[in-house]
Amino acid sequence: MKKKVNGIALSTSEKVIEIISYIVMGLFALCAILPIMHVVSKSFSSANAVTAGAVIFWPVNIQFETMSYVLRETTFLPALKNTVIVTGLGTLISMVVTITTAYPLSKPGFKGRKVFIMLYIISMVFFGGMIPAYMVVRTLGIIDTYAALILPFFIVHFNMFVVKNYFEGLPESVEESARIDGASDLRILVSIVCPMSKPVLATVAMLYAVNYWNNYFHAMMYTNSTKMQTLQVFIYNTVNNTQTLVERLVIGNYSNVSIDGVIAAVVVLSLIPIVALYPFVQRYMIAGITIGSVKG
Repeated sequence: MKKKVNGIALSTSEKVIEIISYIVMGLFALCAILPIMHVVSKSFSSANAVTAGAVIFWPVNIQFETMSYVLRETTFLPALKNTVIVTGLGTLISMVVTITTAYPLSKPGFKGRKVFIMLYIISMVFFGGMIPAYMVVRTLGIIDTYAALILPFFIVHFNMFVVKNYFEGLPESVEESARIDGASDLRILVSIVCPMSKPVLATVAMLYAVNYWNNYFHAMMYTNSTKMQTLQVFIYNTVNNTQTLVERLVIGNYSNVSIDGVIAAVVVLSLIPIVALYPFVQRYMIAGITIGSVKG
């Protein structure tokens, strides 16, 4: 008896291909899941088990002292707070700027439209470089502030063009009807265009949020003090300053906490917020990118 998929019987070769596809997808899934399980297991295993290399994919001698150490004795929480503030505020500012820029550029009747688009393309292709960017930030006097971690990146040209292309694909008749009823351009944008563009806006917001969350190099370049340290800089310092970490563990008498365990715990804790957020916008990701980037 032939197996049926959506009411259609599959031949033997098609069933073999289906089985192979499941096996390949399962292997790819394992390649992604097993390293995460290894890191999570290290963060909850005893120091002796981690040091001896006995931890593979399941915790050995489960303990929570490593997590407690990271949360209480390190600057993880202040760094997390800084990253959350930069990500939340930066994403909000970026979305407002991106939407208000993309909307007029999506209208053929906008005067100077081609000139502005060309300027954005030129600035996207030709970048002044790291040193001029740092000099601008320093001249503005915003070094070691949240502004330095947000303002230089508040618009990404690619994201703006994706939103612009999506706006161009919306039916003009809906906006014309709203104008006849006396709605202003701002009211049309907020009440009509944005609700109709949820997929692309959710996608772009996710891209901005991930960009702010993962920003390491600029955070290191534009901040000096520990109080402004972001999560990525904190992770980098934790991984690279193992000697200091060893001294702190010895002084604090944390005999059941290992260096590798601390690093694993930091990585696990840093993944939780972004992993928790992703399912809420996952359904918009594919539709938003494919629809918004097809039109040139």
